[in-house]
Amino acid sequence: MAANSKKTKRPSASEMTPAELEALDNKTLVGMLMRVLDQNRELSEILRMMVNEKHAPKTERFENPEQLRLFKEQEVAGAQNTSTVNDKSADSPSHQTTAKGRKKPGHTRNPMPACLDRKKITGELPADLTCRYCDAKLELVREILKNSRLECIPITVFVEDFVTTVFECTGCGETVTIEPPEQLTENGTAGPALMTDVCVARFADHMPWYRQEQRFARMGVAIARSTMVGWMKWMTGTLRPLYDRMHELLLLSKVIATDDTPVKVQDRSLRKKLARKLQIKTGRMWIYRGDDANPFNIFHYTEGRARAGPLTFLKGYDGFLQGDCFSGNLALCAETGCTFVACLVHARRYFIKAQLNNKSACQEILQMFSEIFETERMAQELELNADQIKLMREQESKPVLEKMKKWLDEQVLIALPKSAFGKGVNYCLNNWTELNNYLLDGDLTPHNNLAEQEMKKIAIGKKNWYFLGSDEGGKTAEVLLSLISTCQRHDVNPSEYLKDVIQTLSKNPAANLDPLLPHNWKQNREKSEINSCQITPKVTFA
Repeated sequence: MAANSKKTKRPSASEMTPAELEALDNKTLVGMLMRVLDQNRELSEILRMMVNEKHAPKTERFENPEQLRLFKEQEVAGAQNTSTVNDKSADSPSHQTTAKGRKKPGHTRNPMPACLDRKKITGELPADLTCRYCDAKLELVREILKNSRLECIPITVFVEDFVTTVFECTGCGETVTIEPPEQLTENGTAGPALMTDVCVARFADHMPWYRQEQRFARMGVAIARSTMVGWMKWMTGTLRPLYDRMHELLLLSKVIATDDTPVKVQDRSLRKKLARKLQIKTGRMWIYRGDDANPFNIFHYTEGRARAGPLTFLKGYDGFLQGDCFSGNLALCAETGCTFVACLVHARRYFIKAQLNNKSACQEILQMFSEIFETERMAQELELNADQIKLMREQESKPVLEKMKKWLDEQVLIALPKSAFGKGVNYCLNNWTELNNYLLDGDLTPHNNLAEQEMKKIAIGKKNWYFLGSDEGGKTAEVLLSLISTCQRHDVNPSEYLKDVIQTLSKNPAANLDPLLPHNWKQNREKSEINSCQITPKVTFA
């Protein structure tokens, strides 16, 4: 009985013959036709989105079509004047004017940086600086600057020989030995500047090891990529305490923004099993961006996207966690007690993509998003504090969000669940509380753009070095990427910073780490430069 009670699966229209279709009743045919139309609409939508993502501009900017243009009549007149001017100047390419008759601004040279050293280039002076008429000595009266240009000295690799010097007394024969300064590593083959250059080229300029190997080969130096990897491993061991200190301070942040991206990782255990075929697995690189009180960008590598990785990293954190609506983030906040703040830009992106198939409805909700972000722009222009921003959002953004919620509740009843528009509606409704959590505090933002911008470093890097060599390589990358990214956040030259820090920590591993944090290091550096530039006033005595 149980077997007979099961419903038999009806074949699709493509599996039926014309005779079988003719034998069906009209009601069944109409149902099958509607199902085919829904499937065709869904596939057409997917095809349009794929073509649009590949060939269309990637901008997410939205302009309200109902907004009236300012000076519309003048624009039309300007377009006519421009066409007239173009017709008259067809034979005169040098005549370039705008509709108002002004010349188009041309490109000008950038001023020469004041921080660079300057070298004076003059003509070849004669050997005899005497006047040809009266034989008097010629004196320099003035110099006229004719032109300035930029020039560079290519990177130069040289050898430092650490020599022990021994002196012997000619009288009694006593010897005095003078040892050279200590190296970073015992019998090391690379100095701090060279290791720093390799590190910055890899993790800031995204240059893979084989290109660096070729770069040094052009200089006449043979440095194997395995040697450079060993240098990075040593630097990571030296800088790991600084990374851990940044991690401790990051957890004191009121707001932490996070994002993640997959990275390909070479798995040598699989390579042994499959006869020299390079096997790649997928690892994960996370970014945790602290607030202004704890301004650190910390990368964290995990072997997968399981929530155990972020849960261990954020253990004890109870502030605001900002990111996309990844289920692991929601579970993480539920377990740790921190408050999750979703990203409105992620929600808006669904409707940006769905405009191809449901333009009128998408424009309605995109206009609501524009009103919300316009409020944020005004708050930034007015330079409001956190309490004022929170009050402004309560008065202006909250009513828009309530209007949006009512609109979404109406649209979910008529939207196709599998369409791009339906997915956007369901995404907003399923995460509505988290999307509104940015109203809780003025220090929060309605987007996660800053953390996503840090992920671009990994995205650009993956196009150059393709994959990490191992999980250990991921642990090395997380430390060096974190320090370089934090330096870039504070406008610190990572080459100068890393060179100074590894010298300090290699000489004194127990050194105080707080002055070596990038923002503190920059402040101390600026203070020392100011003190060194102070001129002692000249004192005269009567």
